[in-house]
Amino acid sequence: MLGKLMACSMLAVLAGCAEPPMDVPRANGAYLIIEGREAWAVLIADGKRIEERGTVHDAIRLPKERSSIAASYVIDTPNCGRLQWLTEAEGDSMVRLTPGADEQDLSACRISGGLSRVWTALDYSS
Repeated sequence: MLGKLMACSMLAVLAGCAEPPMDVPRANGAYLIIEGREAWAVLIADGKRIEERGTVHDAIRLPKERSSIAASYVIDTPNCGRLQWLTEAEGDSMVRLTPGADEQDLSACRISGGLSRVWTALDYSS
């Protein structure tokens, strides 16, 4: 009987020491990856990776001393249409839609929720 009482009291003490599970930080980021003529716009939100694959339509790299814009990348994607990234000399990028002939429908664009975010351009082209 004393053993059961000790076991119950020890269990009560240990249960009081239990901590609720901590929130695990989730990865977030937005990356434009350029490799030759291939491009990937990768959006990571709440630990989930969303990718939009495309082809490089135009890539212009400018000397840093001439302009605050270091590079411009225009990619064509099947779901988002034509997108342009302007990379500032400090390394941050912003994305803008290149106007088309008609109003662009972004309902199929999987990365449309992250187009207003700051993107990091990673150019692996030679």
